[in-house]
Amino acid sequence: MAAEKLAERHGLTVSAETLRGWLVAQGVTHFRRRKRPHRAWRPRKAHVGELVQMDGSHHDWFEGRGPRCVLLAYIDDASSRVWARFYEYEGTIPALDSLGRYVRRYGLPVAIYTDKHTTYKALAEPTMAEQLRGQKPQSQFERCLAAWGVEVLHAHSPQAKGRVERLFGTFQDRVVKELRLAGIATLATANAFLETYLPAYNQRFAVPPA
Repeated sequence: MAAEKLAERHGLTVSAETLRGWLVAQGVTHFRRRKRPHRAWRPRKAHVGELVQMDGSHHDWFEGRGPRCVLLAYIDDASSRVWARFYEYEGTIPALDSLGRYVRRYGLPVAIYTDKHTTYKALAEPTMAEQLRGQKPQSQFERCLAAWGVEVLHAHSPQAKGRVERLFGTFQDRVVKELRLAGIATLATANAFLETYLPAYNQRFAVPPA
């Protein structure tokens, strides 16, 4: 990313390896390791909107300049198209707000794949009435999606929702640095930044669906 910023901000084009050599010569030896390409455990869905992975990333996004917060992100399984927004916490109101914003922009997905956070999955035992009706308890998030005809799938491990987990690994590197360069330290300015950052990110990294 450093080489990208030299070209973008200063018009200086150098290879990543050349820049690494310069930094090592100046005593900078700590670099983020590039991970080997991940072999997907299953093929992507064929159509945009067929499956969307959703999760929250709790992180010091402002590196102490502002409050700790959570990034709620949605990534389309077929295309890797990303939408995200910062919130103060991960709960029902932020989840439904982010869901509404996503749906207004991209439409209803067929299914959403998320974890077993209590916001997304009711963990209570079914009541007697629910047992008699053959129903399972639902969180407000699940009830909302059920009313829209959207299926909610729950991952049993972080590895199961690999696309969104890898996205957070990327964003905790790239987005944190972008926020630092822009001097951003509030939720409002961070969300305004995402409005311009995400379209450029998607143009670069999204893939054509099958």
